Amino acid sequence: RQMEEFRHKVVRLVERLNQVEGITCLVPGGSFYAFPSVAPICNRLGITSQGLAIYLLEGADEDRGVACLGGESFGEAGAGFLRLSCAEPDERLAEAVAFMADAFGRTDRVEKFLEDRTEFRLPKPYDLD
Repeated sequence: RQMEEFRHKVVRLVERLNQVEGITCLVPGGSFYAFPSVAPICNRLGITSQGLAIYLLEGADEDRGVACLGGESFGEAGAGFLRLSCAEPDERLAEAVAFMADAFGRTDRVEKFLEDRTEFRLPKPYDLD
């Protein structure tokens, strides 16, 4: 029963993520982590996915953020992706996705973040294959 509940949480999170412009995400086979592609967003903002993860936690808002990992944490093949856990209540996951969608549009904040954290500037666009 608990595994079934987690499966439904993962599916709902993936559905929400896929509604955000620039994100594509597949339902994982057997994990409670979602691994969405954010490469188009990174390319548009000029930020690595690792940088995007840190921006979502520290730079997008003074009062709140979303904790996730940049795909680079999992090797070169993870570049352009984020990893999010489903181990939160549905309401919180929905709020996180809404926050992310809003934060991706805050280009002034992204630019300010990149001024302070130049190591997260995207050196060349991610492939979008």
